[in-house]
Formats: sequence, structure tokens, C-alpha cells
Amino acid sequence: MRPIAGLTGLNGPLVPFLDANPHAFTRADLVTRWSRRQLDAGLHADVIVRLLPGVYCGTPHAQEGWVRGEALNLWAPRALVTGALALDLYAGTAFAAGHVDLVTNNGDTLHPPDWVRVHQIGRALASGMPRSVSCTVPERAVLDAWRFAPPGRGEGLVYEALWRRICTPTQLTREIARAPRVPGRRSLLRLLADFDDGATSPLEVRARREVFAGVRFREFEWQAELRVGHRRAMADMLHRVAMLVVELDGKRYHSTGDALASDRERDVDLAAAGFLTVRFSWADVTRRPHWCRERLLAILAARLPSAGSR
Repeated sequence: MRPIAGLTGLNGPLVPFLDANPHAFTRADLVTRWSRRQLDAGLHADVIVRLLPGVYCGTPHAQEGWVRGEALNLWAPRALVTGALALDLYAGTAFAAGHVDLVTNNGDTLHPPDWVRVHQIGRALASGMPRSVSCTVPERAVLDAWRFAPPGRGEGLVYEALWRRICTPTQLTREIARAPRVPGRRSLLRLLADFDDGATSPLEVRARREVFAGVRFREFEWQAELRVGHRRAMADMLHRVAMLVVELDGKRYHSTGDALASDRERDVDLAAAGFLTVRFSWADVTRRPHWCRERLLAILAARLPSAGSR
């Protein structure tokens, strides 16, 4: 059995051991330490799952991303996990849904189950080990997530990966330049070009392209400088006439206590000078864009002087 830190129950029966340890194991591991009879009995009772040929785990852990990643490494040690599952492992969140993607050398013969897609496009020269699973490096994983995503899903995966800082826009741009074939290359490069135009976060890019776009928002400045007393501040969006500041990203982006305190202090200083600060989170912009648009327009209308008072 390969070395795995923190294993418990090694001296007990097989099924409790697998329940207690969310990892994948080879048939040889389990039969050698326990017995074929215990393994077959667990499979028959549906308390052990055969994830891949010769690779098993406890049923409660069969959908865990890192367990699936370990299983893929055991089944195809020359291949690397990439795409959405690799993003899941790097970020510690649920990117992976549906198929899982592997990249391997041209000529490698693998016969995967339905939930695994093998891409013989050349094994990446560099690799990473998130959660002790052999994966492509982060920027390659993001690019492959774009390549292999279902229709309409790729852009969201890229936004999410950049927002979670799995890689930087610059790293992804360099990876695209190295790749010989990228479906939708121009669309992806257009998305990344917004960062070259001054956008500072993936949420700002998404908000600018998809939410606060069009003639109704043309009076807003993006990444606008404000000077209030001795303070110099940059606003994600600013309407100078209405003295309205819009900030994007919220708590999940400015996640430290010091950053949150600084944001609050800035909001107070701006309010003292007559500016209202409105904040929209990632969840707001991505899950209810219509609400964001209508709320911001309502706030803007309330703060602009009416035609009769001019």
C-alpha cells in the first residue's frame, strides 16, 4: 500500500477502514492486507465501489473529487488529471460535474469508463500535485476546462478559476500562446484582453461585459480615481454626477480582516464626502444579473437631480 498520511483502522475489518479513509486503493492493496472475500462481500453489499478497473473506495467517498483523482492516478499513472476536476483540486471547491478529463501521451491505450474522457494530446511537461493528485499545472487545467467544457459553460469556468486565483490572466494568456489548437481561441483572448484594458478582477470583467453593459450604464467610469481629502481611492465603477460608487467582489475576494476593515473605512470616508458606495458580490453578479442592473439603475435615478430641479 502506498504511503498515505493519517490512515486509521488499518488493523480492523475492510469496510470500516474504507468508510473512515476517503482515499482510493488498488485491488492488490486491499486483498493483500485484508482478503478477497472481504472485498467481494463489500462490493456485493454496495458498501465498496469499483471506481475504475482494479481501483476501489468506500461508497460514501465515491463522488469526492480527490478520491476520483487518486483513482485516476492509480489506474493511469502516466496520465494527468486536467480540466474541471483539476480546478476542483486546486481550489478546494466543486468545479467538476459530469465528465472528468485526463491528458496522456499520444499512443497510450486506455479504455476508460463513461465518466472519464482521455485526450491524447501529449502529456504536459509540467505538473502539479493538489491534494496529492497528479494534475496539469493550474493554467493548463484552466485552458483544458475551456477546451472540454459543454457548450456555454467554458466562459463561466474561466471566470470562476481566475476569480479564485487558480492562475493569473497573464499565465493563462501564455498557456494559450503555447497551445497549438484551442477551440474558441479568439473568444478566450477577447475575454482576457479586458484585463489588459484595466480591469482588476474576473468579476469586474464579467460585470463589464455581461451585466452593466449598454447605453444605460455609459455614464459610469470604470477603474476611476477619486480624491477625498487626503485619500486617493480607485472605484470599480463611478458615476460622478450622482456621486455613486460601485464596488465588486465583496467578502469572498477581500477575505482578510484587514482588507475588510480598510474597505469599511474607505466607505465611511466616501460617505462623509457625499458618495454612496454600493457593493455587489460574485453571487449577485453571476446568479442574479437582472437584479443587479435594476437595483443600480434605481439607485442612480434616486440620486440624480430631477429635470425640474435643474
